[in-house]
Amino acid sequence: MKTLHTAICGILAILVSQGRAISDILTLPTTGDAYIEEVRATLVLPKVPESAKGDIAIRSGIMMNDKDTFIHGVISNSPTGSFCNDGGKKWCSFAYTVTDKLNSKTQMWEQNVYVDGKPSSSVTNSRGQVGNVFYLSILCADGDTCAEHPAHSWKDVYVVLNKADKDFGRSKVLNFGATGGDMASSDSGKSWKFETIKVPAQKAS
Repeated sequence: MKTLHTAICGILAILVSQGRAISDILTLPTTGDAYIEEVRATLVLPKVPESAKGDIAIRSGIMMNDKDTFIHGVISNSPTGSFCNDGGKKWCSFAYTVTDKLNSKTQMWEQNVYVDGKPSSSVTNSRGQVGNVFYLSILCADGDTCAEHPAHSWKDVYVVLNKADKDFGRSKVLNFGATGGDMASSDSGKSWKFETIKVPAQKAS
């Protein structure tokens, strides 16, 4: 697998939901007084379909405890070149790993993106907030005018809580035909590893 674009469009930002066509493939809320301290996920993509149109994105993210702030790692494709400036011929990268980690000393979230294992981008933000929900989603920034998102998969997904919660995995919801994602913890529920999550081709809704 090789990187086809060095301009990282693992677009890293704190985003407020913008009313676009979004399908939440996986949602995993915390319960009680447990919260998310760290997330890692690797996205694997096929080639861009010839029928690609519209501004489509595939992302992992964390909703913060204020329920209005989100940390996203995003990979995007758009024939208009809004992010990658290549006319929609390629994804901004073909595989990327995003890690989000709460620094216990600074109380800031540190987000890092790696493309094919090499550091590509980083940002620090969201002081004093903690993670309430981990999710994976697909998005069309052009409403319902986008082409179908191609089938893709998430592997090496890993979530760490501030404290053990043996019931955390029970709150997971998989939607839109996604399969896999079985969760296991080796430390009584503080850290959780997921089996590969496979997402079929579909349009964001």
